[in-house]
Amino acid sequence: MSNVLRKRFEPRKEVMFLNPEDNRYVTLQVERETESIIYCKKHDGVQYRFFKHGPGWSGKATRFLAVEGAPLITYISGKDTDGNEIKATADTETFLKLSLGEENYKKLEEPIRKRLEEHCIGSTVVVKPYIPDEDVQKIFDEVKAESVLFDADLDNTANLGTAKETKKTIDKVMDKIPWILAGFGLTYVLQGLGVLH
Repeated sequence: MSNVLRKRFEPRKEVMFLNPEDNRYVTLQVERETESIIYCKKHDGVQYRFFKHGPGWSGKATRFLAVEGAPLITYISGKDTDGNEIKATADTETFLKLSLGEENYKKLEEPIRKRLEEHCIGSTVVVKPYIPDEDVQKIFDEVKAESVLFDADLDNTANLGTAKETKKTIDKVMDKIPWILAGFGLTYVLQGLGVLH
C-alpha cells in the first residue's frame, strides 16, 4: 500500500520531445530512468529512449527537454561559406546507413533492423541563453513593446459591439422619476382645465 501512495505523490517525470522542424512537441511519460538513459512509455507504437545530456527542469513535474538524435551520432556534413564545418544530426537508422553503407545495413538481421526502425533514440538538451548585443536588444525591445500594445489593443477590442449596458437599480429608478413627475404635472393641468374630474 505504501508503494502505491509513494508513487501517487511522487512528482511525475516527463520528456518534452521537441520537433524543431515544425515547432511542435510531444509529452512522453518516463517509465524508468537510469544514471544516463531515460526510458519512456510507448507512444503511438514507438518506444522512446533518451541519453541524459541536459538537465531535468523541476516544477509540478520533472521535465526533460529532448530532440531526436544523440551526441554519439553527430556527424560533419560539409563546410559553410566561411569555411566552418557544419554539424548535422541524424536518427540512428540514418547514421548507421551512412556509416555501414546501404547494402550492409540491409544485411543486418531482421530483429535488429526492426528495433532500429521502431525505436526512437534521442538526447536531452541544454538550454543556453542568447545574450544579444545593444543593437539587437534595441530591436527586441521595440518588437516587445509593439507586441504588448498589439495584445492590449486585442484585449480592448475583443468585446467591441457585444457589451451590454449595465445600470444600478438606483440609476434605473432615477431615470424614471422625470417621466413620473411629467405624468403628475399633466394630470394636474388637465384637472385644472376641467378635462379630468
